[in-house]
Amino acid sequence: MPMSKLVSRLLQPFSALLGAFVAVMEPLVAALAPGIRWIAVETADDDLAFYRVSRRAAVFVGKGGALPEPVRRALRRRSADVELRLRAESVIAAQLKVPVEAKGFAAQIIESRLDRLTPWNPERLLFGFALARQAGSDGQVTVDVVATAREIVAGGIARLLPFGVAPARVGSAAEPVDQPLRVDLFKGENDRARKGRRRRIAAASLILLAASLAFLAATAMVATVSTRKLAEADTALGALRHRLVGASGNSAARQDDLAALAAKTPQTASFVLIDRIATILPDNTFLDALEITPDAIRLAGSSTEAPALIPLLEAQPGLSRASFAAPVTRQADGRDRFDITVSRDGGATRNVASPEVSAPGVAASQGAVP
Repeated sequence: MPMSKLVSRLLQPFSALLGAFVAVMEPLVAALAPGIRWIAVETADDDLAFYRVSRRAAVFVGKGGALPEPVRRALRRRSADVELRLRAESVIAAQLKVPVEAKGFAAQIIESRLDRLTPWNPERLLFGFALARQAGSDGQVTVDVVATAREIVAGGIARLLPFGVAPARVGSAAEPVDQPLRVDLFKGENDRARKGRRRRIAAASLILLAASLAFLAATAMVATVSTRKLAEADTALGALRHRLVGASGNSAARQDDLAALAAKTPQTASFVLIDRIATILPDNTFLDALEITPDAIRLAGSSTEAPALIPLLEAQPGLSRASFAAPVTRQADGRDRFDITVSRDGGATRNVASPEVSAPGVAASQGAVP
């Protein structure tokens, strides 16, 4: 199977989604990077007036018979983006309204009404339309319709042939030349510039999607490798601990060393615990005493928010069952005296590793513990 067919088959489930995305992005890209357009407008004397349109302005560059040669060469180079604007008298412009629920069938509705809108037979007609972006207060969508006979369009195209170009779009001269053509009688079928722009947007979207998928796959792979390496490092650290303890002497000493190694973690070390308590206590709380044992902590002092200290302490990892060891009393300055005890989880392990720490008069020696 050819590679192109294989790629098309793989992308078939996403083609509708990609087409919708391209349809939304293409007008935005065209507005941000409009480039150069050439517009040939039919005049009353059966001639053509040429305009060069850029982001800045639409500039008249001459009429067909007297068009300078450099302009002719530029026209041929930009033949993919040349518009033909037919005289307003040669086309029929009308507005219709369709229910917002039926705007998807606007083409069929317009086609059924063409015999009443135009003097030509339906078989000889070319028409185009543009829907309003929003429905009106009556719940209907306005549709701008432009129609003309095929012979009229063919005559305009014949006038362009001496310049070596064929129009990408055909519309009415009633539309401003400095604005993009709103209603194209070719319905975009000859708009090679627009088709090329849509292909580039689709290709860029697919490349971006592929790059995103590759990045996600690489990220998942790195995360897997990192997790595996972390597990290997943890295993190696455990083995090293056992080897060190095994070389330390008798069985009782080894058990003590194992307990000490297990206890010296950021969650259980006494100096870390003191720092955590100092961090969580409110600014209006002062400690007179702080005692840390392997199984519990005692805090005594004064605060304006004594009842709020209980949930603050219990929320800390490794601490639980906080309670007042004595009744809370109100002082003359309006502050509450408290005496709180908090259980430390895993106290049996810390019995060996964590000696008792007693710090009376913390407020006097260190200042308030916030």
